[in-house]
Amino acid sequence: MAAKKSKLIAVVLPDVKNPYFTELLDYIEKLCVKNGYSMIFFNSDGNVEKEKNIIQQIIARQADGLLITMTKAHSDTIPLLKSVPFPVVVMTRNVANLDSVGIRHVEGGALAAEYLLAKNCKNFCYFGLEDDEKFFGFRECLLDNNVPKKAITVIGNQDWYFKTVEQGAMVLRNYIQNRLRHKKTGLFCVNDIYAANAICAAREVDVKIGRDLFIVGFDDTMLCEILYPKLTSIHQPLKEIADYSFSILLRRLENNSSSQNAESIVLKPKISIRET
Repeated sequence: MAAKKSKLIAVVLPDVKNPYFTELLDYIEKLCVKNGYSMIFFNSDGNVEKEKNIIQQIIARQADGLLITMTKAHSDTIPLLKSVPFPVVVMTRNVANLDSVGIRHVEGGALAAEYLLAKNCKNFCYFGLEDDEKFFGFRECLLDNNVPKKAITVIGNQDWYFKTVEQGAMVLRNYIQNRLRHKKTGLFCVNDIYAANAICAAREVDVKIGRDLFIVGFDDTMLCEILYPKLTSIHQPLKEIADYSFSILLRRLENNSSSQNAESIVLKPKISIRET
C-alpha cells in the first residue's frame, strides 16, 4: 500500500538574510501554492552540522520532497541527501548523482575578471573562499591574461564569511582603508551583500569607485539597483532556477520516481553592468 502523501515540500537555504535567498524562497512558495503543496522552510545559517540535523527533522516530518541550497559545494551533507526516502533537488549548484539546477560558477568568475580587466585594473582582490568555483574562474581568467599571481589577493578565506556579515564587512573595510595602496584595483565579492559593504567602506575613506576601485558582486539581487553607485554583478537567473527545480521535484513526486538517473540542468550566468 502506497504511503499517504503529506503535500508538504521542505526548503533549506543557507542564509535567509541574503536577499538572493529571500527572492528564491518567494518564487518557490508561489510554485508550492500554485501546485497544491504547503511549504516548510529551514535556515541552515551556513552551518553544515545544522544542515544535517535539519534534514533529519524533515525526514521525521515525512515531507514529500526537499529543495535545498547547500552551505558548501562539497558538503558533508551530500551522502545524507542521497539516502533520504523522498525526492531531493539541489538548487544553485550542480551535484553529481543528485537532481540539481545550477549555473556555471566558474564562468561567472571569469565574467567578473573580464570586466575588471576591461577597466584596466592592475591589481585584483577576491572576497570569498579559495575553494569556491567562482574564484577558480576568476583566477584562471586573470592568469590567462598574464596577470601575475602576486597581483591577485584573496581575503575573507574563512568559514565565518557565511556566518557573520558584520565580521566580513570589517575585513573588507580593513582591506580598503589600510591595504588598498594601488590605483585601478578590481574587487570581486562572493555576493552582493559584501560588495555593498565594499561600496560603503570606499566612500568612508574617499576611495573613488570607478577610478581607484572597481567592484563586481555576485547574484544580481535587488540591492544592485538601490546602491550608490549602482552595483555591477554576475546575474543568477533566480526564476529559472526555481522553476526548473520545482519542475523536476514535481515530476519525481507525480511519477513516484527516484533520482537514480539524476537530472542536472546547468544555466549560463551573465554580467549586469552598472556603475561600479
